[in-house]
Amino acid sequence: MNDFACKVFLDLIYLAIRMMPIFICLEPRYGDREKITAVSVYLWGIMIAMRSVSHMDLQTSYALQGIFAGIFFLVLLVFFEGCLLEKAFLYLSAWLFAVAGTSLNELAAWFLQERVALSYWQICICAAVLSACGFFCIIWFWLRGRVRILFSWLSARGGALLAAYPAVFLSILFAGRNTVFSSQALYLRGIEDVLFFLSLCGMMLVLYVMIVNSILETMDRKRAQDELAFARQVIARQREYYNQTLEHIEQIRIIKHDFRHHIHALLHMGREEQMQYLRSLQQELDISEGEVFCRNQAVNGLLKEYAARAKRAGISFCVQMDLSAHVPIDDLTLCIVTGNLLENALEACQRMEGNSFINVRGRWLEDHLMMLVENSYNGQIRKSGDRILSAKKDGGLGLFSIRRMLNHPGDDLELYYNGSIFTATVRIEGRI
Repeated sequence: MNDFACKVFLDLIYLAIRMMPIFICLEPRYGDREKITAVSVYLWGIMIAMRSVSHMDLQTSYALQGIFAGIFFLVLLVFFEGCLLEKAFLYLSAWLFAVAGTSLNELAAWFLQERVALSYWQICICAAVLSACGFFCIIWFWLRGRVRILFSWLSARGGALLAAYPAVFLSILFAGRNTVFSSQALYLRGIEDVLFFLSLCGMMLVLYVMIVNSILETMDRKRAQDELAFARQVIARQREYYNQTLEHIEQIRIIKHDFRHHIHALLHMGREEQMQYLRSLQQELDISEGEVFCRNQAVNGLLKEYAARAKRAGISFCVQMDLSAHVPIDDLTLCIVTGNLLENALEACQRMEGNSFINVRGRWLEDHLMMLVENSYNGQIRKSGDRILSAKKDGGLGLFSIRRMLNHPGDDLELYYNGSIFTATVRIEGRI
């Protein structure tokens, strides 16, 4: 294999390295991986042909590579799933390894050229194949699962900061290998400069791995804190429901205890006195019972609580809840989901000025519960990618708690909003 064929094959290996992270970590949006690979190879073939025919100088060749690198990134951006920052991080990481790998391959060829029966470019190909295999193992066993976790939890600012790390390292290595530590300059220098540049490349890659791992550890601690806060919230909801149940039992006990006194009193009254006594008793029962929103005691207790809070805040509160006393969904799930939806709606109404409202509708349909909570809000939504964030300073746990409870097949939470109305729709499959 002559030098020109070796250079072409070497460029193909580096193309595979640059494609590898996105191809492995992300799913195709259009077509399949084979078609996207074909498009990428066509672009690579056009670049090689232009470089071969025009006989351009080194600077022009680098400019051409930069143009095709941008075009290639646009192809990956269009044809693969994932956010822009995630793709940029993976693409820059691949370029970082490709630039570091190029330097290490040339250093290996410089060291082995007089010790093996291979040419300089043939040694570069062997070293590039080994480094590409190692890069594949790193992506498959280390980066693939981590990058999904990183960009599913990081905010847009955190994702941009993470993508900046390989960009900075890439700039340092690229500038170094084309100036002070170029392959031509290293031939005129001693082994000390070679070892220094080798150490620099290794430290860049190690620091990159340490940064990603440290961010993951920080996210794991944050997730553990969220889990603890969620557990505390569940316990608080259970305690609240338990207290409501005890209060209801106590009311029933009092009514049963007083009922025999009412009977004795009625037995010794005249007709008109009995009617007046019964009307007074009915009025007292109506006042003590209050408004009934649905026949399910757990949900009805929450609705009564938030109806009272909305009334005190001057918020219109309308409920149409067709829910029987016994539905095949545990009361804990009902309380967590309903309570968090109402809490978020009430807080959104309290943050705005003017008329505000909360509309709650729910109905049991064959094997699942459909619930809709609609409320006014100030038109401001905090988002991180496709996720809606709480307006609270501590981040809030309402939506997180709801999603944690909706963990059965068929459960769903959908959020809709325009400039003035926010709507949350929940589907809860029967569990019992």
